[in-house]
Amino acid sequence: MKLPRPAFLLPIAAVSLLAQPAMQMGDGIWLRDAYFGEVETFDSCLAHQPGQGMYHNHVQPICLRAQLGDNVEIAGSGRTGSVYREKAAPWTHSPILGWSLDGYPVYGPYGYSNPMDPSSPVKRLQSGYRPRAIARRDSLPDWALDYHRGVPRELPAAQQGPPVNERFPIGRYIEDYEFAAGLGDLDQFNGRTEITPDFPGGTYAYHVTIKDDGTPAFPYIQGLQYRGAVRVAPGPPGAVNVPTDAEDYFNNGRFTGQPSSTDPRLKSLLTASPQTTARAIIGWDPSAGPQTTWPGTQPPGARPAMGGVTSPAIADIQRVRTTAGAIYLNSSNLPGYVIGPWFAGSANGGVFMNWAAALNSSVQLPRVPEEATTRTSTGLGAIGVWVNGVAIFNAADGASYRGASGDDAGGGLVAANAITRSSASNEGGPVTPGSLVTAYAQFEAKLATSTETAEGANWPTTLGGATVTVVDSSGAALPARISYASPKQVNYLVPEGAAAGLATVRHTAGGVTVPSALHIVPVYPGIFKQNIENLAAGQVARIRDGQTVYEPIAGPIAPGPAAEQATLILYGTGFNSAGMVTAAIGGAPAPVAYAGPQGTYPGLDQINIPLPANLAGRGKLEIVITAAGRPGNPVQVTFR
Repeated sequence: MKLPRPAFLLPIAAVSLLAQPAMQMGDGIWLRDAYFGEVETFDSCLAHQPGQGMYHNHVQPICLRAQLGDNVEIAGSGRTGSVYREKAAPWTHSPILGWSLDGYPVYGPYGYSNPMDPSSPVKRLQSGYRPRAIARRDSLPDWALDYHRGVPRELPAAQQGPPVNERFPIGRYIEDYEFAAGLGDLDQFNGRTEITPDFPGGTYAYHVTIKDDGTPAFPYIQGLQYRGAVRVAPGPPGAVNVPTDAEDYFNNGRFTGQPSSTDPRLKSLLTASPQTTARAIIGWDPSAGPQTTWPGTQPPGARPAMGGVTSPAIADIQRVRTTAGAIYLNSSNLPGYVIGPWFAGSANGGVFMNWAAALNSSVQLPRVPEEATTRTSTGLGAIGVWVNGVAIFNAADGASYRGASGDDAGGGLVAANAITRSSASNEGGPVTPGSLVTAYAQFEAKLATSTETAEGANWPTTLGGATVTVVDSSGAALPARISYASPKQVNYLVPEGAAAGLATVRHTAGGVTVPSALHIVPVYPGIFKQNIENLAAGQVARIRDGQTVYEPIAGPIAPGPAAEQATLILYGTGFNSAGMVTAAIGGAPAPVAYAGPQGTYPGLDQINIPLPANLAGRGKLEIVITAAGRPGNPVQVTFR
């Protein structure tokens, strides 16, 4: 049997162990795109952090957009965060999400179709950038000539990038994109002059850009240069010189100025009283829920964590001071919404070991921005601040191509590997011996030489030219049984005898081995679902005329009369014959008649829940199965 492939998978790229180094490395001509090289380490809010812990977004801040009501909705939630999707039209104009260091606002993706007519329909604004149609990286696009000053358009051999191929595809470097005037709604800085609800007299503004499916669109937030003049960069306390005559507007959870200020720079800031404590979901055990300190207890063998919060920290902006010409912000650089977890494919049990930290960063914003006469590049590090105090970064990840080595330098590890997710929940995090997992190839990795599905339930250890070897914490190398194999995906069973702890995995196909990693624990329940909305994958069994009738969960179901003995059958993995399994439907306890092996396919668990008649007409309800004290990922069923 080919186990169900998750219906929704966020874009996958590679692990970056040092997400944002202090300086650009490599030759500095072909700069690696952070969305290509680091997206795997993004949390569900599409943010992550380097070793010193500066939590930041290279692409749209989806959780902030949801918090501010920017035309998105929750499609489904799990132990590792919510999955969002764009609402269908009609849309409302996006709110201010943040401020560039040059003082211009950063809006979400939606604005007036006629930039100077607020009565025109709201549309999803399009970037003016597109992938270049090139086979060789021997020239620069026009926009990059000002960024790489002194470098010619037609590059000498020493400055050329790698040829376009599977290992170095278009999109790996920011110079793989060209700007075409008139292609989209925005200029090369990713902004435009427009009227907005906050600036009825007009302003220049940047816009976050996304594709029609909601995924980020280059250059994501802001172009590689500021449109306006930049006066002071952000930094730790003392890096921004706050004048003695600056007046407090907000401090220590209280407004000391007038919260009804008409200045959009003040009105847009997220300040609260009392303020919220920052919380994160930890990759070692997402089922534990949000934590106020992190990373917490690490398994033996985990490398030391970088960053983290060892005592609860106040989130969002903590202090706002003003003068006639500037606004000064202090924040922990942590948001009020839940962040994390962060995963990292082949390293350290699959958990990213850079952790967000409370930095008390300081930022100065001009109250009257001015267009620059000489353009300043948006370099590495913060280029602006979201309205909650979290840093905005540009599209580059700190690495660039180095011709001498024929590879990128800096910015962390970007190499062929695989990431592993629960085949049931599609979540990262712990797995168990005998559980069903799915490995996804990254970059040029090939996990199999052909596509093949195992016959029956006696799965082989070689399938489609693929083998999977799990080296557990004791050092034992254990072959895994494979149910499905293709070059980009392998479904396999974690060996039943694998020891708990951090494990490495070797995926071999065609004589080439690529790594992945697992964190193995005794019990970690995952429940199969059908789609992004978390519709449960299962059946309803009824007794009719002395026969058992099975109905798929394809829409609303009815508990039925008592004589039918309607039973909800769910499927999962990772229960490992847990001694105590409980269920809750819509928050209320529900009986569990059976929880254990499904009996036909290895690693597949079954949970039988007799349905109480009082569920009739209750509508969509969340179902949570808990095994050995660990809640599984929630699934949903609609009752009519």
